[in-house]
Amino acid sequence: MTTLATAPARRFPPTGGIGAGMFRLGLGRVWGRARPLIIVALPLLMLAVTLGLLAGAWRITRDNAAIRSLAGGNDVAVPRDAAPALLLARVQHLARRGAVEAIEPLIEALDRAGEVERAARARYALANAHLRQAFDLLERGDLDPAGPRITLARQEYRRALQGRPDFWDAKFNLDVASRLLRDFPDFDRKSGDELKAEPKKIWTDIPGQPRGQP
Repeated sequence: MTTLATAPARRFPPTGGIGAGMFRLGLGRVWGRARPLIIVALPLLMLAVTLGLLAGAWRITRDNAAIRSLAGGNDVAVPRDAAPALLLARVQHLARRGAVEAIEPLIEALDRAGEVERAARARYALANAHLRQAFDLLERGDLDPAGPRITLARQEYRRALQGRPDFWDAKFNLDVASRLLRDFPDFDRKSGDELKAEPKKIWTDIPGQPRGQP
């Protein structure tokens, strides 16, 4: 009986054995080359992050100090690209001093930054400054510039309410300004003597006054 010769069975390496080994070998070589760079770069990256955090903390501390100084009545210069909270503090400081001409560019900066809440508060402070100036003029009997100041105050109160409809103080002071125009419908025909006592009377009739707080 003839016996057929059979070829020995071929043995194949386990699936993926050679490929996985080559991959591990390549990864090891990459790690070996990159390791010195990573060892050097990692501390530098951590240092950069730390310096960034320290710089941010320093800016916050600096801005807070400037805000406190402005609130205390000190004149601190503030760039238009400053933090929104610092811009608002500068506006409130200028409003208390009656420097209304310097306020509008700062409000525009708040608008560009999308700071609706702070822009409304800034316009409220500006409106208060206009209204205070109007009362000073009325008490001196200087009618010609008083009317436009009241109009400007009403305009800024309305703008503040557009950004913040629930701004009760702005609503209250808008009513004060509107009542002034009702009580003095024709500024050109009023004499100084007739007006000297009337502004004080208005204050006693209205339960409050234009808010001094920004």
